[in-house]
Parts: sequence; structure tokens; C-alpha cells
Amino acid sequence: MKNLPNFKSELLLSFMDIGQKSALIYSQMGWYELAIYTMEESDGVFSKVHLHIGDVVTIHEEDSGECYAIIKGIFKYKGNDDKYYAFITIDWFDNINRIHNKVHFVYDTKIDLWIKNNYYFTAI
Repeated sequence: MKNLPNFKSELLLSFMDIGQKSALIYSQMGWYELAIYTMEESDGVFSKVHLHIGDVVTIHEEDSGECYAIIKGIFKYKGNDDKYYAFITIDWFDNINRIHNKVHFVYDTKIDLWIKNNYYFTAI
């Protein structure tokens, strides 16, 4: 993953998003198979979240709403403030507006995409 052509520039943009505005001076990082963290829901309830490489996750994206992705990498990187920050890398699912009746997601080998089954999920 770290050999991807835009890895350093994407990492720098991620640090800028969290308020770290200077160039990255460290190269210390570690890769992981899973990450576990606790988050507080809007109603004050705490939930433990487990993320594994290869998991399909729902991400609420500002412009597109509910989107889906596959976790491709989990890593920590040392910021300029000597603290480590956790990141995930993902591959987004493409919404191609096709419907399948019996599964959550299907893989279309002809177009090399995972497709969400819109009718399998019930809105809550």
C-alpha cells in the first residue's frame, strides 16, 4: 500500500484534514490486520467497533450519503507532534443501479466490481 503512487500526498491531505498543516517529517508507520476502537453514539451509548482487512463497511459520505467500501489497509503513522495516528485505506464500491434478489453484495467478474443489492437491506 505505501508504494502506491499517491500514498504520501493522500497521507499529507489526511493529516491536513485533522489540523496538521506542515510537511510530514517522520516515516515511522506500522501495518495491522485489524483495529478495535470504542465510539460514542449520538444518544450517549458506547459501541465497540472491530475493523478487519477485507471487511465491507458502510460510510456516511457528506455528498453521496450512505456508501460502501472494502477495507484494504489499516496503519498508524507518526505525526510531526510525535503522536501516532490511525488510518484505514479503502476501495469504494461503485453504485451501478443493478438489483439482485438474494445477497447483500455480488461480484461481477465482467466489470470487476462489487455491487450492492438494494432490496436486501431494510431501512431503519
